Amino acid sequence: MRKIPIQNIYYILCYAWDIGEMRDQVNVGIEQCDSIANLLVHVLLNTTERLLKRGLAQDYIMYGIEVDGIKGKINIGETLKSGRYRLGKMFCNLDEITTDICINQIIYSSLRNSLRIQNLSEQNETRLLTTLRRMPKMKSIKLTEGLFKSVRLNRNNRYYQFALNICRLLHQLLLPNGNSSDKWDFADFIEDERAMNRIFEKFLMNFYKQECRQDYPEVSHAHIRFQLTPYGMTFAKSTDEAYRLLPLMETDVTLFNPHTKKKIILDAKYYKETLVSRYGDSGKIRREHISQILSYVMNQENEDSFTQETKGILVYPTVDLELDVSYQYKNTQHIIQICTVNLNQDWQMIEKRLKEIINF
Repeated sequence: MRKIPIQNIYYILCYAWDIGEMRDQVNVGIEQCDSIANLLVHVLLNTTERLLKRGLAQDYIMYGIEVDGIKGKINIGETLKSGRYRLGKMFCNLDEITTDICINQIIYSSLRNSLRIQNLSEQNETRLLTTLRRMPKMKSIKLTEGLFKSVRLNRNNRYYQFALNICRLLHQLLLPNGNSSDKWDFADFIEDERAMNRIFEKFLMNFYKQECRQDYPEVSHAHIRFQLTPYGMTFAKSTDEAYRLLPLMETDVTLFNPHTKKKIILDAKYYKETLVSRYGDSGKIRREHISQILSYVMNQENEDSFTQETKGILVYPTVDLELDVSYQYKNTQHIIQICTVNLNQDWQMIEKRLKEIINF
């Protein structure tokens, strides 16, 4: 989906990371961002500049030092081991407040790594050098997926979340260049269907949470059990064991209004080709997609009347094809809808379309 405007990709990422309120805080234009790599570096630079203006987070670190007399907390073990106490020397542990901490080191190292991206714009390269000079002295560290997973933010430094998300995505997409050890290539995640499907799913979830909470106060992943009763057990030793063999279904997005009793199950489907064709026939929706949304809708039924009227929607992002078709399942009140969202248009139109989908 090469035709998705850069600005829309940025907005989608903001919602996917549950920071939709920050979408208008960065000016994303073609003149600054002509590629995904330049977009992410541009956003990281803007975010880092705001952090520097606000003041980087600080924390206490402990270090050991030999001093005359006593300073801080005596390290008795080291002092006795060295024997230096006979000369009036003590090994002490001191606390020092510093900005040279993990979350700042991640940003600093990401900025340094970004300088090695192949085909980085001259403007971004210049800004990277300027911003690195503004950063206080700190250690450059090796970035790993495990390091990102280990970071725990709290309410005092939650404002770092956006910058760390950008750093993590840059880390995941940077690849060694086979022709130059000084340059790295950038893997365009737009071309990765699996990665984009995860992002699109999170985008839908958080968009409806933030923008449609009045119509649907409850937006979540819902767990659904298959409505199957053990029968004629041969291999299972008990009914409980037979039930445990059944997998648990989890929806991409479930919207529910406890007042109006309206319930919708959304299934996000990001594919380069929305329809599939075989033997020259006209394009069709994938069979497994229909089966999946039907399974969600039918197995969520219970004694509550609204579960008998649940709507299932397959949502496909596109840049050209327009689809909006609904079907009724047998003689039930269940409606299965198949629709597209054109991402190659103004964001206001995308918002309008997303809200149209869930209004029935």
